[in-house]
Amino acid sequence: MLNLNCRILLLFLLINVATSASGNFVLRDYDKNIQSMSSVRNIFRKYKKNYLINHLRDFVRCCGPNRMVGTNSHAKVAPWLVNRIKNLDSKSLLYVDEFVPDIDHGISIYRKDFQKEIAGKYPKDSETYIKWNNFTNSMIAQLEKFRQVKGKNIIWEKKGTISPQEVIILGAHYDTIAYDKKNLSIDFSAKQPGADNNASGVASLLSLIEVLSEVSTPKTIRIVFFDFQEFGFLGSRAFVQKYKSTLRKEKFAGFVNLLMLGHDSKSSDKKKKYNNFKAYIRKESDASHGLDSKLISSLKRAGDKSSSGIRFDVVSSSFNSGDHISFWDESFAAVTFSQNWEDDFNSTRHHTSNDFVETLNFKTLYNAFSYIGASTLAWSYDIF
Repeated sequence: MLNLNCRILLLFLLINVATSASGNFVLRDYDKNIQSMSSVRNIFRKYKKNYLINHLRDFVRCCGPNRMVGTNSHAKVAPWLVNRIKNLDSKSLLYVDEFVPDIDHGISIYRKDFQKEIAGKYPKDSETYIKWNNFTNSMIAQLEKFRQVKGKNIIWEKKGTISPQEVIILGAHYDTIAYDKKNLSIDFSAKQPGADNNASGVASLLSLIEVLSEVSTPKTIRIVFFDFQEFGFLGSRAFVQKYKSTLRKEKFAGFVNLLMLGHDSKSSDKKKKYNNFKAYIRKESDASHGLDSKLISSLKRAGDKSSSGIRFDVVSSSFNSGDHISFWDESFAAVTFSQNWEDDFNSTRHHTSNDFVETLNFKTLYNAFSYIGASTLAWSYDIF
């Protein structure tokens, strides 16, 4: 008979084995036979919430105290992402795409925005003018310091088995920034866990890679983790400028941006409800609105069928705060899935040291991931 100490040790080992085994997402062969929306829905139901939250926690923990471009901790992010992706999927294409950011383009964005939104509309001695002038000067000064700094986009690709020329791209940015809320200048002393913005998007894509590693995809699914988003979307700009000719030769369905999917409240929501999320596309008056509308319509049909836990209302507002902008600039279809910026925006924690993991709504984040993931897989199989 085992003594007490031996039994305790055995129990401890059994728990560890069970925990370790539960951390690996594996599908049975019959689960991989995807023929209907029910098959897709079943796959994402088997993907447990704790897998996603573990990616979220590990990513935030990996590279503290911040992920701001130019810092030592930011330099840790690309190697960490590469290692994590290799552990999730060792068979698909994966590479680090180093780029030289277009600093002059970034500077021009901030100058144009200031002239359009602030200069001439507010007196120079007004609080609004002073704050946004501080912001603009702070961003331009920092961009000037980045002229010798290279960025790194991380690209993973699951090649299509039947129609590899048909491509969809999903992306999320991994860098962070914090501002002094009083004067809107960059706060270099602040910690930047960036859990909502944008570890929530990064974790969702890591989880999607984990799911896709278990199945074949008739069409090609490409996932990109973008650098330099917080400085004029220069990472996604570099990507689009480099590959736009290739995208035009491919049957490119469009770009899907995952941005800030972790905040969801009821008390601060203007409509006093949960799951109040949005999918942002170009205005109806925009000549390319139809491209975005076609993309989001196909994704939304599948997403609405896959999950009852969340809905993304489509907003044609030409939302200008995400990496989709770089794709719009070249007239590609693009949509950003995000929290409701009009009714339930995470304003108190956005770009601050208080954007940490425990402030997020894990249930909603998981629902958002499942919705977008199921939509993407259904797109590859032409299931709607």
